[in-house]
Amino acid sequence: MQHRHGGDPPARLNLLPWLLLALVAAVSWYFRGILMLVGAAVALAWVLSPAVDWLHARRIPRPLAIFVVLVLVGIVATGLLWVAVPDIVEHLTALVGVVPARLQHDWLPRIGRGLLWARRRFHLRIPVTTDAWISQLAERASSVAQGSLSVVASAANASIVIVETAIELLIVLALSFYTLSSWHSLLQGVEDLVPQRARKRFVSVVKKVDAVLGRFVRGQFLVMSILGTFFALGLDALHLPAGLGLGIFAGLIAFVPYVGFLFALAIAALLAALDTSGQCSVGAVVGFMIAIHLLDILVVTPRVLGGSIGLSPVVVIVSLLAGGKAFGFVGLLVAVPAAAVLKVLLDELVDWYKSTHFYGAVPVHTLDTQSTLDTSLPAPRLSVPPPDGDAAETSADNYRM
Repeated sequence: MQHRHGGDPPARLNLLPWLLLALVAAVSWYFRGILMLVGAAVALAWVLSPAVDWLHARRIPRPLAIFVVLVLVGIVATGLLWVAVPDIVEHLTALVGVVPARLQHDWLPRIGRGLLWARRRFHLRIPVTTDAWISQLAERASSVAQGSLSVVASAANASIVIVETAIELLIVLALSFYTLSSWHSLLQGVEDLVPQRARKRFVSVVKKVDAVLGRFVRGQFLVMSILGTFFALGLDALHLPAGLGLGIFAGLIAFVPYVGFLFALAIAALLAALDTSGQCSVGAVVGFMIAIHLLDILVVTPRVLGGSIGLSPVVVIVSLLAGGKAFGFVGLLVAVPAAAVLKVLLDELVDWYKSTHFYGAVPVHTLDTQSTLDTSLPAPRLSVPPPDGDAAETSADNYRM
């Protein structure tokens, strides 16, 4: 009884860390929205900290340096969006006005001819005239009205989402400002929590991870600039309405692999289809954008990002495929930086393994091999002349004995 009673407290102590871990996981999940904002603020502070440190090193007060950096980033981002988005919206608004005329004189006749061919070829029971289609739509007026109401509700929800996003962006900027104000003290506090026996290795690994992630961010901005330039020049040369702005916008959203490209491609195809000048071809626009996208996933991203963070092009492509397959949209965003961090950790693991006795111990059979090699060598020549005949015979008799 005493032995069992004495063993209960250690059992409860062993269970306590798991209970604390479960509690932290539950609280984190409950406040996941707030934690995402904090994480975004910390990430923004980490990205902008080198610029703030550079200004602070030139005798600019740190709060003023933080304010200047945030304002400059806001001006650049707003300027790029102001060039791209209003141009796209303006042309879309102007071209949407010609949709009824295009629909009546161009698209509906083509659709009617296609439906007539399909009805004759496959014996389908479908209407082949515009009036027939309109009559069928009139029979479903109630469903159309309900769909319109849902569209209005979706628009209202979209407006609410835009307002919420703007508020969250302001919160992230405010948190980033205060995080940057005490950035170095926060880092020092985290370092002080690490046990002293592991602190040196921890700081070394963190510095390597920080360096590789910094190269990734700079490489990502370079990729966005290259793609934005290609898209803008090419779409403008193809006489696409708002081609210059759409190219800039496509470069800005290129940090989202595949999804950003598909969104820009849909807008470009719509603008080309609604164009009334006759100078822009939908096929040419779609083909050009697909060609640039293939150039991006096969050459630009693997070479620029892979070269900057020390990953081969094959690893970059496989990382994107694996991240998208495992975690979807989020996996695409974090695939390449996660692969870079994993490479740093694997390099540290390999270095530790090579420093172990298991790796550096000399094999046992090496001594036997060395002795075998030594016996195979020719006998050294004697520097002393051989003895006389009697002495030689005596020495030989002694050796035989």
